[in-house]
Amino acid sequence: MLDIVYGKKTNPQAVEAVVDLLREQDWEGTLYVGYPVFGSEDASAVTDALLTSIETGAVIFDLSSQEFFNLPPGDMEAAIKARQRELLRKLNSRLVAYEELLEEDGIRLAFPIQVITFLPYEVQNVNVPRLVTRDNLLAELANFAPLERHFFKPLNAAIQKTAALKPKKKRLNVRKEDSMGAVIKFLESQIANLDRWQKNAAIESPEGPQRIRGLAGSGKTIILALKAAYLHANDPEAEIVVTFNTRSLYQQFKSLIRRFYFDQVFDEPNWEKLKILHAWGGELDAGVYSTIAALAGAAPMPFGVARHKYGYPNAFSGACAELVAHLARTSFEPVFDYMLIDEAQDFPAPFFQLAYAATKAPKRIVWAYDELQTLNDTSMPTLDQLFGVDQEGNPLIEINNVEGQPQQDILLPICYRNPPWLLSLALGLGLGTKRGGQFVQMFREPDFWKEIGYEPIQGQLALGAPVRLKREEDRSAPFFNECLTPADSVTWHVFPDDVTQAAWVAADIKRVLTIQELDPNDILVVIPDSVNAPKIALKLSSELKKFEIKSHLIGVTGSLDIVFIDNSVAMSGIYRAKGNEAPLVYVINTEFCQGGYELSRKRNMLFTALTRAKAWVRVCGVGQEMQLIADEMRGIAADNFDLTFVYPTEQQIERLKTAYRERTSREKQAVKKEIKSAERLLQRILNGEVALEELPPGLAEMLRKGVK
Repeated sequence: MLDIVYGKKTNPQAVEAVVDLLREQDWEGTLYVGYPVFGSEDASAVTDALLTSIETGAVIFDLSSQEFFNLPPGDMEAAIKARQRELLRKLNSRLVAYEELLEEDGIRLAFPIQVITFLPYEVQNVNVPRLVTRDNLLAELANFAPLERHFFKPLNAAIQKTAALKPKKKRLNVRKEDSMGAVIKFLESQIANLDRWQKNAAIESPEGPQRIRGLAGSGKTIILALKAAYLHANDPEAEIVVTFNTRSLYQQFKSLIRRFYFDQVFDEPNWEKLKILHAWGGELDAGVYSTIAALAGAAPMPFGVARHKYGYPNAFSGACAELVAHLARTSFEPVFDYMLIDEAQDFPAPFFQLAYAATKAPKRIVWAYDELQTLNDTSMPTLDQLFGVDQEGNPLIEINNVEGQPQQDILLPICYRNPPWLLSLALGLGLGTKRGGQFVQMFREPDFWKEIGYEPIQGQLALGAPVRLKREEDRSAPFFNECLTPADSVTWHVFPDDVTQAAWVAADIKRVLTIQELDPNDILVVIPDSVNAPKIALKLSSELKKFEIKSHLIGVTGSLDIVFIDNSVAMSGIYRAKGNEAPLVYVINTEFCQGGYELSRKRNMLFTALTRAKAWVRVCGVGQEMQLIADEMRGIAADNFDLTFVYPTEQQIERLKTAYRERTSREKQAVKKEIKSAERLLQRILNGEVALEELPPGLAEMLRKGVK
């Protein structure tokens, strides 16, 4: 069945008529409405509609020539023919840039481009080829020769401009057919077309808000970059802002948007109109928060002040809430036409309320969030919680999917970053499914597993029931199984001490660089223990220097905003790693995630670290704690990377949320005081200053057992 993607409608009635005729055709292809955008010296121009299908080939629809109805027949005929020639010329000039679409002479397209002018009724005395109405459109399309299948994929890549997704790196050093370099070169070549959900998310822009959801690796960041480029090409004067939480995404967004925009209109974006801003901003770099504060005549609150006032976890929330209240007291006028928010799961509700206040009607706010960024919180707040309610208690923002209109709520179901077994491993470790029944956390609603692409193949997906879950085949990219095996993709290594670990990791990096044909910027070393990350990174850096391999720790010995540098291995704490990916990931000192305080937070870190890997992950750690994690990994692998466990009951899930959850700053301080008091008491007992008999009977008995 035909995919229909709704961009800008230049003639809604004509679009509706064409869509009604084509919607039920059992064709393989896509009808793009208001897409693509063609650049010119004067201004960009939007295509009324474009059909690419196996059955009809490439067909451009001119839906705007009814504006010539008032002309004399001869002039009308000339005007329609001129428009058809112009559309044909523009699409042809785009397609001939792709060698895969050309004849053997390397000059001419290997298939014809058809142009159809669609009018609401038949016009007399106008002799124009392929001039159709509702009555004969399908008959005219039936006359067109089908497209040879080997042209279908590159044709859509040319239309969607997904060539910009392909990495600039040519990997000319790859000589071996079975090296890691050859494998990643193959994987990178496979993402040629957007899937139907990604097409909708990238091109469809409703007159109002839009929510985009998906797992990590489903293409959300790329989709937002494509959308920003399309909106800017389509409306160059619109005030557009793209924002995010992870600072290192700035360069990625700028590179992607520049490439996508240039491929549309062959020009550089106007960065005064299309702004890429960190959500908060700093003393030197403007952000969404600081920009709005300045426009509203309010002094932006520095992070240090906000942290002291509201505590570290709530610093941004508190700063945004104060600014929202300030805007409500003033006559602030919204300044943005569009706001595109990546990593929405990382932002507090007051930031969304700030976005609402700063965006003009009809509130074209697009937010993309990761459904599994943290495993203990699998849902975004409701729309009224995010954006607020009006005086009658109705949500300020509502989203609905209406047939024939751009979708407002889009799920991206396919994971393109991680092999399916790696995602399952990350979930198993993050939840603790192989900790001998001692889960760390679990989804409260069993059916959530189906939403993220898992199906029960044994047992029952229900609270308290045994179950075996398998990743659905169509929810992961198929090309991973063509070139990777789980045994090679995922390995784990236990070391007696930090020095031995650093030496092995450095030697293995040397091996993959010299024998496996990878480059230093294909590698990301993730350190879950962010507090000790500089010390841990220094040990590894020293070992790498022995092999004359350069390295940098993001935000410490390297820029805050740049992750990967040519000829240098990137090392990162977990928070800098978010939003980034690499073919090969080493997770080191993983024992940090085994037990202790705030275990759910640590396992979320481990999940995030593993899901940075596009192909291979090496999980390394030290001592008995790492051995326990290795045992969990071995158990998951023994189940063929299916997830097998007895689902906790509702009461058990509640206890997990209390036992292992991340604590507030005040709670942390209270626990620290209690630990110090307990340490002092125990020391006094051991010194003989306090007798066990002086203690309450229950506490004395527990201590006797502990001493024994």
